[in-house]
Amino acid sequence: MKKILALTLALCMVFALCACGQKAAAPAAAPEAAPAAAEAPAAAEAPAKTTDFPNGPIRFVVQYGAGGGVDVTARLVAKYAEKYLGQNIVVENVTGGGGVVGQTELANSAPDGYTIGMIFANTAIESLITEGVTYSLDSFQPVCQVNFDPAMMVVRAGSEYDVTLDELCDMTRKTPLNCAIGALWQAFDFVKMTLQADYDAPFTRVAYDGGAAACTAVVSGDADLAIIFPNEWVSYYNTGDLKGVGVAAPDRLTAFPDVPTFKEQGYDKIESFGVRRVLVVPAGTDPEIVSILEDAFLKALADPDLVKEFADLGMSCVPATGAEAKANLEAESKVLASLIEGFGVKPGDSPT
Repeated sequence: MKKILALTLALCMVFALCACGQKAAAPAAAPEAAPAAAEAPAAAEAPAKTTDFPNGPIRFVVQYGAGGGVDVTARLVAKYAEKYLGQNIVVENVTGGGGVVGQTELANSAPDGYTIGMIFANTAIESLITEGVTYSLDSFQPVCQVNFDPAMMVVRAGSEYDVTLDELCDMTRKTPLNCAIGALWQAFDFVKMTLQADYDAPFTRVAYDGGAAACTAVVSGDADLAIIFPNEWVSYYNTGDLKGVGVAAPDRLTAFPDVPTFKEQGYDKIESFGVRRVLVVPAGTDPEIVSILEDAFLKALADPDLVKEFADLGMSCVPATGAEAKANLEAESKVLASLIEGFGVKPGDSPT
């Protein structure tokens, strides 16, 4: 118990720090050679392109099902990035294995810039927890950071589980309630594990293919509750079908003002659990192509209309350069690797 408490506290700290990412501008253009002394200084210009990229549609691989947090984020960002790239971006859901199938396909794609995707800190340590994983953080080249979303617990409105967090925990101590989770070893699992380890609330984990499926399970009554990301249940929130129990963030979210944080309900060890989404291409991609993509996507993420759409979906927009995103992923993955080692998790083990 003490080991798990210490480790979950460490994770809280890293996610709290990482959730405070800053909006970053596109990389500065390289300056030209210095002018002659008699001439007035000339303004720096971007280096001439040596590639005609992109000259065709770009494939955006999403490793989870349609309607989930990654899928919604990918489609929204792709829609705005198209006008800056001048080409269509086709989103394709390549599901299976809790995201492993899609991430494997992305890692093994040609490094030509025409296949992109999104990864997270969890991707970097997948081989430590899942058998047969052949990729690592080094298999991908970060293009830019997109956003950071906290985990949320939801129940079906009007059901017997439409109660406070304290009451839900009391219920699951008598007969464990089914908790729908749409991904392996995401922030959701650490929320659930912390509830059990530090608050003696043993919810039973039920796996689904993505957050959208997890929400559907709660609405239909197949699951008692779910832990998902904000945009995965915002439509059900607006219709009144689902109700939020708690958000794993330091403060309440603007889009869900009536949903209290775990901390304000007395569960201060669940102050900040979430996921950072980073746009990537396969490792080995031409740096000039990476730069073109970075420039286009950072412009898209700075578009006021995109920012508004993110906000309407209850999502944050936290852009950063590829270099900054890589540093964030490396830092987070080290903490996650320590947690996995501390919990004694081996490849093939499932969250419980």
